[in-house]
Amino acid sequence: MSAHELDHVAFAVPSWRSAGDSVHRTLGARWVSGFHQGSFSPCQLELAEGMRLELLAPPAQGVGFIAEHLERSNDGANPHHITFKVADIHASMTLARAAGVRTILENLDNQWWKELFLHPKDTGLGFLVQLVQTELTLDGQDEITAPGAVDCPWHEQPQAENPPQRLDFIAGRIRSAAQARLVLGTVLGGQSMSLEDDPRTLVFSWPLGSSLVLQTDEHAEPGLQALSFTDPSLPAPIMDGGYLKALRGSGRRFEALGLDILTGHPAHVG
Repeated sequence: MSAHELDHVAFAVPSWRSAGDSVHRTLGARWVSGFHQGSFSPCQLELAEGMRLELLAPPAQGVGFIAEHLERSNDGANPHHITFKVADIHASMTLARAAGVRTILENLDNQWWKELFLHPKDTGLGFLVQLVQTELTLDGQDEITAPGAVDCPWHEQPQAENPPQRLDFIAGRIRSAAQARLVLGTVLGGQSMSLEDDPRTLVFSWPLGSSLVLQTDEHAEPGLQALSFTDPSLPAPIMDGGYLKALRGSGRRFEALGLDILTGHPAHVG
């Protein structure tokens, strides 16, 4: 792997079944794996080209940090964090701290899964950033014997009838372009550029995974707003301000994930 990869976007959802079935039928996402754990239950769905969406549901008794997160958002699904895989999490932690970004919720003792989060007050992004170092492929094979593993709780359509869509970029708003460049560029190795016809919009990209497209607005609440998809059989879109404006004008609220879905080409959105 490269030093940094944008691996997946995680969402807090009231339940796997309704959210996952909707994401599968709408975007062709395929079940990879899922687990019931003490304070939350994570499952992962795969889109085209290996990009993932993760659904985080509270336990049946409705306690824990995902239940609290949902309560703050009136029990509606919404983005929780974005995960980057890193080659050396200790080096990434040192780099983050040197840049003035605190690290929290560190779990570095597990041989197979080392993780930490960047403090949201220091990133200024409006969403949590998770860093993970792992040898697991998360392809449904590594974790199959792990405690709490379960099967897909909904019926999946044949892939030929409902192919996974490609997640081209994740869109959001930020207040400070300089802080975004520090966190996503310096700490997380993203290549950044400003759009020629929309200099307030920054695009961050990595060797693997989708791009982040962030519009600078000093007065708006920062955070994730939309996911943009295209049919994987078609070329990836050319990014410019006009294209983004057209997409934003056609976006529709996707309640299963609590943000907008943008489609540059015909897809399974309905």
